[in-house]
Formats: sequence, C-alpha cells, structure tokens
Amino acid sequence: MSVRAVARRHRDLLGNSGALMATTAVTAALGFVFWGVAARVAPPAAVGAAAAAVAAMGLLGTVGAFGLGTLLIARLPAMATGRADLICAALLAAGTVATAGGTGYLLLGRYALPGLRAGTAGPAGTAVLLAGIAVTAVALVLDDALVGLLAGPVQLARNTAFAAGKLALLGLLALLPVRLGGTHLVSVWVAAALASAAVPAWWLRRRQRSTVDSDGRVDGAWRPRPDWRALGRLRRTALEHNLLNLSLFLPRQALPLVVTAVLSTAATAAFYTAWMVVALLAMIPGHLATTLFAVAAGDAAALRAKVRVALLVALGLGVPASALVAANGTLVMSVFGTGYAAAAGTALSVLALTYLPTVIRHLSVAVARAQGRARAATALALPLGAAELAAALLGARYGGLTGLAWCLLAVFTAEALLLAPRVLAAVRAP
Repeated sequence: MSVRAVARRHRDLLGNSGALMATTAVTAALGFVFWGVAARVAPPAAVGAAAAAVAAMGLLGTVGAFGLGTLLIARLPAMATGRADLICAALLAAGTVATAGGTGYLLLGRYALPGLRAGTAGPAGTAVLLAGIAVTAVALVLDDALVGLLAGPVQLARNTAFAAGKLALLGLLALLPVRLGGTHLVSVWVAAALASAAVPAWWLRRRQRSTVDSDGRVDGAWRPRPDWRALGRLRRTALEHNLLNLSLFLPRQALPLVVTAVLSTAATAAFYTAWMVVALLAMIPGHLATTLFAVAAGDAAALRAKVRVALLVALGLGVPASALVAANGTLVMSVFGTGYAAAAGTALSVLALTYLPTVIRHLSVAVARAQGRARAATALALPLGAAELAAALLGARYGGLTGLAWCLLAVFTAEALLLAPRVLAAVRAP
C-alpha cells in the first residue's frame, strides 16, 4: 500500500494528531513571544508572580478537569445523540471542581504556606487567579471534547486565538499609562482564554444535525442543557481516567521541584529549559496516542491498524529529531545562553535519548485506555512514577543535572521494556 493510500485510510488519526502537534508548536512559539514581551513591559517581580500564577492555574486546572476530558474522548465518537448535553455537563463539572480546588489552594497559601501567595496580590489578584484556574480546567476539557469529535483543526484554531489574543491584549495593556503588575498579566491570560472559547462555540453551533433523541430534542442544536444523569453514570470511569492522568502527569511535573530542592534555582532554570525541549519531542507520540484513543476506543480491529501507523509515524518523525538533539545538546542549550549550555548541555543530550521509551509509554497508555483497562494502567503507573522521582532525587544529589538525566534514562528504559509487550500485542493482534 502506498504512503498516500495509508494517509488517506488513516486520515482521522493523522489529520487530528497533526492538528494537535501544530497546536503545541503555535502555542509554544507565541507563548515564548508573550513572556519575552512581558519581560520588557513589566518589572521582573510582576513577571515572576504571573509565571507562578500561570503554573498554579495549569496544575490545578489539570487536577480540576478530573479526567472528564479523557472520558469525553472515549465516549463522544460512539454517541449518536446527546453529545452536546454530555459536553455541557462535563464543562460545568470541571469548572466547579477546579474552583473548589482553587479555593483550597488560596486558603492554604493564606494560612499555611505563604510561598503560595505569588500572583495573588490583593482581592483582585485572588479573584483573577481563581477564575483562571476554573477557565483552565474548562478549556482543557473543551479541547479534549474537540478531540473526541475528531475536530483537531478547531482545537488548533481555538488555541491559536488564545495565544494570539493574549499577546494582542498584552500589547494594548502596555500602551496604557499604568505600572503593570502580576495581576494585569494574569488577567490578560484569563481574558484571552475566555474569548478563545468563541471559536469552538461557533463551530459547535454550526454543527447542527437533524437527529432527534428520545425526548424529541434536536441533538445538533448544542444548547446548554447539561445531562447530569449521563455524566453521573460515567463518574467511575471518569475517576479511573483522572487517577491515571494524575499518576502520569504529577511525577514529571514535579521534576523541576526536585532539582530546586536538591541543587539550586539556577540549576532548575537550566533543567526546565532542557526538559521543555524534550517535551516538544514528546508531543509527537503524545498527540498520536491521544488521537489513537479517540478513534479506536473499544474497536479491536481499528486499534491494531491505528497502533501500527502511530508507531511508524512516531518513530519516523521523532527518532531523527531526537538523535539530532542528542548529538547537539550543548549547541541547542547555547541558544538560551552560555550558562544554560554549560549547566545542562550534556543533560539535554542524555534526555533526548528518552524519546524511544517515551513513544512506548504513550502508546501503551493509549492501548490500555482503548481496551478499557485504565485501572490496571494506573496500578502500574503509580510505582513507576515513584521510581522516576526517586531516580531524579538520587541522580541530582550524586551527579547533578547530568546524573539526574542518566538516572531518568535508566528508569524510562526499564519502563519501556515493561510496557512494550502491551504495544506489541496490540500490533500483532489477529
């Protein structure tokens, strides 16, 4: 079969995962410009406070999403009616859970851990941060809903509007005769996220269908009528997906904190930069795995064919790129400064070698989700996440950033050997 025929046959997988990769590339590029402009128009303290607030929004928003986005990816492709109502319920639930979690975070910062108060100066800053946490959770679930609807290009449009919108708003704010603070920068972020929701809202409104459900309602009307009963029936599945998401997400998100605790904030800056380069490589199998789950959930025959294509694409695109980074780690880090190159050039070269284990990890999780085995995947991911943190701690303590990188490579490779049979079984399934 020719490459063109394969691309045509699997355009659902390749088209939507390609749109997700483009989303990551666009948001990363415009995000870099945003923070560069912010550094020029606002004091360093304001930029630092805003960065801390945005980090809190990302973390608490992910927790607040509560696996509902992943649930929608699994359920929406198989639903003939009621999708609008389920999406609406999931968005409202995510916003509510995230608001509750954000309130707890703010109370913790007020009464127990004053270091968490960054970005929450005064009542206005607190309100903006709380709104940002809720909006982030809703946006994450909405983006996943678009994946479940195989509308990757719409997700790309929303995120492009968000990234460009916050940059435009920052430019307008810089023209005003005010001294910019962290709350101003976070407000721009939140306002752009809210405005970007108009893109999928417009698309969903146009996606009207003539199908009438059992209650006589037109399913394609996309009116805000949350189906709490349907969401309630899926709460256990949502919880399973949430636990798996957190077990995969939190250990690697905590790696910069390990570096800070063991080494220094300067080392953290260098490691974080190197880790972001590795994360850009990891988006290839990550987005392929997300789309694979959407198009093959519960369909063994489709899963077999799609896993093969996803594996080939991930290896074909990512292995040459990761090899290039591995061979030129110091050169890549020198783009960010000579200090970064000296501190983490070798570490980046080693971390780039984790690409192949990362491919196996992402595809293994996608296969487990598609086969309805999220609980078993979580049971395995929890000890593996603990092993990653332990390896990072030991490596950083006894070998600095380079030692940390080698220890992570060893653990990631062991994980891949453990998880590879699941991927190979899916590929070879009759």
